[in-house]
Amino acid sequence: MQPRTDRLDVRARCPRKPRVGAICPEREEQDVAGDSERSLLTIQHRPDRHVTYGELHPFAYDDTLQCWCVFDKGMIAAILQSDRFHVVPYAEHYREIEQRTGIDFGGIITALDSIPLANEGADHRRLRAEFAAVMGAAGRNAVKATEEYVAALVRDAFAAGSTIDLTDLGAKIYNHVFSLWLGIDQGEIVDKSDFSQVFDRTRSLNRRKQLNQNLTRLIAAFTERHDLSTSPEIAVAMNVVGRDAFVGSIVLSIWETLSRSPGARLSEIAFAESLPATGVPYVERLAQDDATLGGMTVRKGDRLRVFLDATARYVSGEEANLLFGKGRHLCLGKPMTLVVWRALVATAGTLSARFTPVEFRMREGDYVFSYPDRAVVRFHE
Repeated sequence: MQPRTDRLDVRARCPRKPRVGAICPEREEQDVAGDSERSLLTIQHRPDRHVTYGELHPFAYDDTLQCWCVFDKGMIAAILQSDRFHVVPYAEHYREIEQRTGIDFGGIITALDSIPLANEGADHRRLRAEFAAVMGAAGRNAVKATEEYVAALVRDAFAAGSTIDLTDLGAKIYNHVFSLWLGIDQGEIVDKSDFSQVFDRTRSLNRRKQLNQNLTRLIAAFTERHDLSTSPEIAVAMNVVGRDAFVGSIVLSIWETLSRSPGARLSEIAFAESLPATGVPYVERLAQDDATLGGMTVRKGDRLRVFLDATARYVSGEEANLLFGKGRHLCLGKPMTLVVWRALVATAGTLSARFTPVEFRMREGDYVFSYPDRAVVRFHE
């Protein structure tokens, strides 16, 4: 579908300055959450979200978020590949808060300074190369070990008589993969799942301080491991950007697939070759200059929230799969994530157990990732 160019330009009602109701660093979470029903803040967690995506296609301006929201596949691909739209400088955002409040956010800033998708230019290229070196060092041995691990885990977990939480399953696979990459058993170190919230612009100061303490402790824990395959900063950064994205994508893809055919046998399910859902519902970009794209006119400094999740429902054409991003910030974990998914569904497809989805609950207070807090499935004859 081509972007519509006859949409009314909504800029006339889009304020350019912060006002009461705008999201700001110090605003308490409960206040922001109160706006969620009137904005797109939590749209990614709603069962009927694809209806809303279609109604707002190809783009809309959200007053609460104070940014452009983009839902069209072609526009999203163009934005992600363009040098005219850069990633949000999250570390600079925290440096500004630190300077203004006097609160130490050193742990968060260290992590963000080490994440490729939080940087541009030479820093981005250097960090991306470091990530790739860590992931590639284990080579084919890591792929084979992961395929065997996932197959064995699924045969046991999906057996008749089992009741499992898919989130626990996803976390086990995640720790296996990252332990292979980092050269240590990282399950002994990484015991929290809130690190990804460094990207949450609505988080209260108190919760930001707690997050900073958690990340500072994690950096210290990795620093003590002299057998680590990379620097402590890169190990932390990989966990910050990787855990919730990986676990969320795998678990949501399994849950959505099984939920369409409750009571069926696993061997009867037509599993998709690639993941049908994502734990990263959107990414954000900042316009580097005035631009017009698909009928949307943006000014320098405007923030754009591009909904990768909106591209998942209708898979067709050249831009069939944008769930891993596109362009210079394409997800470096894509190859291994696909290895995991294909090993998982290949094994599940050989099993005769029937299944019943029992309970599903998204993590509360998460406005960035789509991360299931619980996804319980019962397997039976």
